[in-house]
Amino acid sequence: MNDNKEPVDIGDDIEVIGPGQLLRDARIAKGMTKSEIAEQLNLRLALIESIEQECFDSNTPKTFIRGYLKNYARIVGINSEDILSSYEMLDVAEQNDAEMKSFSQNKRKQAEDNRLMLTIYFIALILIALTVVWWWQESAKMEPSVVTNAALQEQSTSAVKATSADDKSAVTKVTTDNSTGLATQTDEPLAKQIETADAVFEQHMANNPDSADRATDAAVISSATASTRGEVNNAVEAEPNTDQLVFIFSGDCWVNIFDASGERLAWGIKKADYVMTLTGKAPFSITLGKPELVAIDYNQQAIDMSQFQQGQIAKFTWPKN
Repeated sequence: MNDNKEPVDIGDDIEVIGPGQLLRDARIAKGMTKSEIAEQLNLRLALIESIEQECFDSNTPKTFIRGYLKNYARIVGINSEDILSSYEMLDVAEQNDAEMKSFSQNKRKQAEDNRLMLTIYFIALILIALTVVWWWQESAKMEPSVVTNAALQEQSTSAVKATSADDKSAVTKVTTDNSTGLATQTDEPLAKQIETADAVFEQHMANNPDSADRATDAAVISSATASTRGEVNNAVEAEPNTDQLVFIFSGDCWVNIFDASGERLAWGIKKADYVMTLTGKAPFSITLGKPELVAIDYNQQAIDMSQFQQGQIAKFTWPKN
């Protein structure tokens, strides 16, 4: 008998009768016991019971199983071909059942995977939606702040530009008036030209006190003067029979300084961080546009600048008589 048979497809509605049931029915019909069958086949009783229960050992070769079934069918008087065909059908049915179980398990696993993926997609969608809502709320909060900051910055810039324009206009006027007087009005005395420029600058300073800025500048000068004064006094020595003035500027300041002989020692706007050393005969006639921005040493002795009012032009003679 050829063992290599084509597989048989068994429908779900076909009931397969196994070889064990056919052999058991034939044995009972002949009135034989299991022990008699086992004795005639020279097999163990447990093996006969396994055949009738169709519990075939997977470790036993199928060739041996077919031999047992064929001999059993011969003893009970039924066709061995029918028994072997029933065995083949039973094997096919078991294979189909195993395949169906495997297919069912795969389908169940696939369904679980699909549910898991749907859950992940749903969570991701919720996170994206929450992110969009958060971004929208933050953007809505930031827009008024940006507008306010832009408006404040624009107002501040306009105010600074206006103040700078006023200051530049005033300084330019003083400089232009002075330059024009020196260049074109040659017939007018020099002292008269300087006096006119001084009056223009003093009027500008009186109209633009800038009290807040001057208070801040006064605090700056107090800290900068201590370190600068020592260096200047050590570096410069006064000439014999002359007096010495050292000016330390913490901000832009207009000055006009004469010595006792009437010689002009300094005039004009001095920039911040500038150190100016003058020598001449005392007493000195000193005019400062912003006294709070200047520290003065007279013969290496500091002059108390707190005596002058902030925001006012200081005109004084030093040393005092």
